[in-house]
Amino acid sequence: MNILVVIGIILLIILLGLYAFWLKLLKGKPGRIAGAEVEKKTFDEALVVDVRWRKEYARGHAINAVNLPIKLFKNNSDVLDEYKDKEIILYCVVDVTSRNTEKLLGERGFTKLHIGDGVKQYDYGKAIYSNALLSEFKYRISVSKNKQFLNLGNEILSDEEIKVSPNEIDSILDKLNKDSEIFVYSDKPEESKEVCEKLGLDGFTVINLVEPFKLDRYKNAFYNKNDYIETKDDQEASSCGWA
Repeated sequence: MNILVVIGIILLIILLGLYAFWLKLLKGKPGRIAGAEVEKKTFDEALVVDVRWRKEYARGHAINAVNLPIKLFKNNSDVLDEYKDKEIILYCVVDVTSRNTEKLLGERGFTKLHIGDGVKQYDYGKAIYSNALLSEFKYRISVSKNKQFLNLGNEILSDEEIKVSPNEIDSILDKLNKDSEIFVYSDKPEESKEVCEKLGLDGFTVINLVEPFKLDRYKNAFYNKNDYIETKDDQEASSCGWA
């Protein structure tokens, strides 16, 4: 048999094997939560965590997801420790990073962990606004150079905040600056989603607190800035498109 034919057959077998492996990755392991169901989860029901690189999250993510890259848990971050009693849904690209994160968190004593569809298994769409847990919310406020506070609830965070009910958001749009980061919070975070989506689609940069805002908890919240600062190596690694 011609050597070129043999080489061609071998290459074809390799390509078919790689394609089969890719299909297996896309299918993932049984028991994964469908992406449409992931996005329906309220904070009371579950905390949704995107464990990809931050650059990937910024391109698109589940509308209710916070971003905590796996590298945090490889570095023994305790950022999620106070949420051990919550149901937590992890997702990435095609199950690989979320499964590895599940293992790391399991070793830290987490027992209510679930895996959701990855971004190659479900189209979560483009990022409209970003979400944060209380510690990241506090950190991002501390480093923001140009910020505005939008209070949709009852407890007061700042004398400079704009306080409005969710159904009256149109009345204060002229007070918001598109050059600012808009920090949105409420004691009923589910009521913030529609407001954040509207502002995001209108071109505002929105950071939404996914959990109920309580002033005492905010004052006592601790953050480790190393959980949120990306190194040059992190930024370069994220450019590959895999999480």
